[in-house]
Order: sequence, then structure tokens, then C-alpha cells
Amino acid sequence: MRVSDKMQQNQVLNNLNKNRSELSNLQNQASSLKKVTKPSDDPTGVSRILQNRSESQNMTQFDKNIFLGKTFLETTETVLSQMGDVIVRAKELALQAANDTNAGMPREMISSEVEQLYNSIVELSNRRFGDRYIFAGHKTTEAPFTKDGKYMGDNGQIQIQNLEGQFMPINLVGSQVFLGEDLSYGGNVSREQKIPLTVEDLQKYKIDQIEADFQKEEAQENQLETRGPANVGSVQRVNERDPVTQVRGVNIFQTVMGLEAALKTDDKLGIQESLDTLDQAMNQVNLARAEVGGRTNQLLATSESLQRGIVDNKAYNSQIEDADVFQVMTEINKSNQTLEATLQTSQKFMSQSLLDFLR
Repeated sequence: MRVSDKMQQNQVLNNLNKNRSELSNLQNQASSLKKVTKPSDDPTGVSRILQNRSESQNMTQFDKNIFLGKTFLETTETVLSQMGDVIVRAKELALQAANDTNAGMPREMISSEVEQLYNSIVELSNRRFGDRYIFAGHKTTEAPFTKDGKYMGDNGQIQIQNLEGQFMPINLVGSQVFLGEDLSYGGNVSREQKIPLTVEDLQKYKIDQIEADFQKEEAQENQLETRGPANVGSVQRVNERDPVTQVRGVNIFQTVMGLEAALKTDDKLGIQESLDTLDQAMNQVNLARAEVGGRTNQLLATSESLQRGIVDNKAYNSQIEDADVFQVMTEINKSNQTLEATLQTSQKFMSQSLLDFLR
């Protein structure tokens, strides 16, 4: 096969271009510390990198949701702890007043402190997280309880998405904690209702909410009062269901209000009976605290799992796209030496001119 000068020149240029392209690629890796900078470098690896980045972004957002939910639950736990202290103090006063030898302090004087405890309960029930009321359900912009203990909120659950397809309710509605309604709570991680996706679904959801609120108001109107004349207007039940509403629990507002009325009217029997309802009120608060604690622990466990997943994704992406600095520098030196050798050997071919053939 005859090799012409033109063929030799093309071969030299091709080798130089190849060496310089390889050296340029290695220099880019050394400057960016990435061996994959464009899809053509590793199509399969780039696809996996993008997928991991998307997963990491989702997990980061879930972790932010969990932080918000955990903070909300911690605030709720603080309020419930203070609520427990108030009930304990109310029981101490009831025990003191139930004894005829109550250190010489008239029951009417004790009722003044009980009145202050009632005001504290009203304040705690209307506590806020930021500018949102904690126990108001979905009506977070309005105070959930009036001065006389009437609940103005709804039974809506504020849910956060803590995993793909999973939701966690982070609030306890005031009717559960303070009125003893629906003590089962139902803190499931799955959404009970589907998210409205169309205008028709949204309208149906609103109608269902209105009907639920109407049924609740109707049940409250039919609620029976089962206390004696000393504390009229208070509903106190111990381990029994209301014959109309089938509610199990105690109305903490009316329990403390009934104790205050019994103290002012010197109703010894009413004071003694309030001890049982105060015990159940304390159990009611403890049940709510246990629910909050369980949800908090679940969020913490999920957060740890998400953080491990984020770290694992970063480590996997690093294996695919990050360059080994030592190996890159070695390859740069090797490629540079190859380029110099190519230039030196090609000089002998490229140095010839027309005069060399006229000698």
C-alpha cells in the first residue's frame, strides 16, 4: 500500500487532535472535579443521577414538612402539659374543699382560685402556633372556644405529607381535648379523604364538610345535662356514654365551672363528685398527650429514615459523577507526555519542504 505525504499529514493531525481533545477533557475534570458533565459522558449514569436528585429533593421537602409538624406537635404538648397542671391544681383545691376542716378557708374563697383556673383553661384552649390557633381544626384564624367554653371550630385535620403517598395529622381538635368527643383520635398516616382534583370534587368536599358541621351542631343542641342543681349547666360523666350523643369523656370547661359553682353554693356533695370527673379530665388530657407523643416519635423516625436516604443518594451520585483527583492527575500527565511524543515524532514528517526534494 502506497502511503502518500498527504496521508501522513492527515494521520499526524488526527493524532494531535485526539491527544488534545483527551487532554482538554481531563483538564475539565480536574477543574470541575466531575467526570460526568454532560449526558454524552455517561447516558445511563446521568439518568440515574437525575433520578436520585429528584428523590433527594422530594425527601428534603418531606423532612421540612416533618420539622414543621414536629414543631406544631411540640407546641401542642407544651399546652397539654400546662393543661394537666391546671387540672391537678383544681383537684387539689377540690380535695381541700371537700374536707370540712379545710384549714379554715371558706369554700367561697377557694372558688376564686378555681375561677382563675377556668380562665387559664380558656386561654390554653385558644393558644396559637404563630398566628394559627392550635385546637380550631381547619378554622385556624378564629378562636376555637368562647368564654363559656363553646367550641367554634371544626373537626378538620391538618395533615402533612411525610412520605410518598402518606400523610400525618398534626393537630388535635378542641372538641376532643376539652369536650371529650371522639377520643379515638384516628391518627392514621394515610389520608382519609382524597385530595379534590376538580372543581366538582372541591364542591362536593365543601358540601360534606358543611353537613358534618351541621350534624355536630345538632348533636350539641340535643346533649343532655346530667348534673345536679348545685352546678347547673355542667355535663359530668364518668366512663359512661351520653344517651343522645354517645360521647365518652368529660367537658373540662363545665367540670371546672361545676366545681366553682359547688364551691360558691357550699355544695359538699357536688365538690366530692367533681373529684371523679377531674380524674377523668386528667386521663383525657393524658390520652391526648400520648397521642401527640406517638405522632412525634413517628415523625422523628421518618425524619431519620429520610436523612439516611438523602445521604445514600448523595454518596451514590458521587460514585457516578465525581472524579478521582489522583487518577485524573495521573491521566493528565500521561496524556501530556503522549502529546509531546506525538509532536516530536510528527516534526520529522512535517518539517520536510519542496526544497528537500530538489536537492
